Amino acid sequence: MGKQAGAEVDEDARDVVGAGATRSSSDGAGSPAGAARERAEPAGAAPADGAVPEPDAAMDDGAAAGRPIDDDAGSDGAGSEDAGTGEPGTAERADADPAPVDLAADPVDPAAADGAGVRRRLRLPVSGGRLVAAVVVVALLVAASGVFWWRATALPADAAYRLDGRVVTVDELDQRLVALRALYGVEAPDDPAAADGFRRDLARSVVLSDILDREAADRAIVVADKQVTDTRDRYIEEQFGAGGREAYVQALANVGTSDAAVLDEIRRQLTVGRLMEAVVGRIEISDDELRAAYEERQGRLGTPERRTLRNIVVETEQEARLVVDELRAGTPFEQVAAARSRDASTRESGGLLGELGRAELEGPVGEAAFAVAPGELYGPVQGQFGWNVGRVDAVTPFVPAGFDQVAEGLRQALEVERGIAVWRDWIADRLRDADVDYAEEYRPADPDAPPPFGAPAAPAPAAPR
Repeated sequence: MGKQAGAEVDEDARDVVGAGATRSSSDGAGSPAGAARERAEPAGAAPADGAVPEPDAAMDDGAAAGRPIDDDAGSDGAGSEDAGTGEPGTAERADADPAPVDLAADPVDPAAADGAGVRRRLRLPVSGGRLVAAVVVVALLVAASGVFWWRATALPADAAYRLDGRVVTVDELDQRLVALRALYGVEAPDDPAAADGFRRDLARSVVLSDILDREAADRAIVVADKQVTDTRDRYIEEQFGAGGREAYVQALANVGTSDAAVLDEIRRQLTVGRLMEAVVGRIEISDDELRAAYEERQGRLGTPERRTLRNIVVETEQEARLVVDELRAGTPFEQVAAARSRDASTRESGGLLGELGRAELEGPVGEAAFAVAPGELYGPVQGQFGWNVGRVDAVTPFVPAGFDQVAEGLRQALEVERGIAVWRDWIADRLRDADVDYAEEYRPADPDAPPPFGAPAAPAPAAPR
């Protein structure tokens, strides 16, 4: 609204000044009635009978008496004496005694004015005092429309965001989180700073989900009810075992969600998967591209390095350092593991984990264990279940693969990578084009950036807790 009023001032200043003075004096700056009239009666528009509403006393002395402004007055009467009166013309009177601005005055009814129905034109005041008055009126008009626009677009107090005019409340967003928690084990972090980032990323992800729902509907993508329920039933069997329906229902009740909410989320994921297929289309990798990718990645293609490890887990970093001291003093690893390790599954076997690849270990533990030479200790390093100290007993080195061994798998990997790139670009375009307003506490750091995932599929489901 504010931008529209400003544009009218640029395009036709005289009409806006005249209409703006009338509206402001009638309803008051920023009033709802004035804003409503501003929408219904655009500045400079003529009434149905062809007459333009008269300005108030701030605009012209004659208008205050209801006298119409004649089209030809500017050429015949300006600067001369009024006929039969001997008084100076309108322009001279204005210079001598400019009329005050009366913002409280009622607008002149064009139907009551002399000569109603005769087409007239408003003129911009030429005197210094009246020019200032006109500028004040225009400023009030623009300010009033800006206040109305802000009030009309402000989010409700309980809103998380508004997408294309639809408000999503905090409670609705929380319910989506509950369904995600039940299906995928998604949990908000306890740390306040991390929880703040999580909340903002969740809002952006749900905004994207809503956009994708709309896109799927526009493309008439439909997932059959049977496919949704079959997916739900496989999930129950995988997570709760055969005949685990009752345990599943209880688990949902424990986290405050329902089977209907889970089915909605499953349907959404399946629908978005089909949408991704439609957006990405068919990806083809040429033989030359495949060969080039092999040359670039052959150092990572093959049988990964594996290591035989022994590991001790203790509760605190201080205790882990005591374990290191004992081992470096010559105490056998098996003896220290039996006396101190919290890992009951390996304590009696001297902490033996066996031969493992890096991907089979927790991130920090894997990095530490694969960073030392055979026979050396690693740690202390913190993992999910405590502080770890370990030893590398043996190393099976990486075995590179030939082109023919990996060609098919590599081609599929390249297709997935390229498809994800297309999908992410498409998502970014939709986010930029979306008409979305976030509540301040839910606004992402970069609202237009896609969430940090490559494909629409959610993480592997975990049993509800």
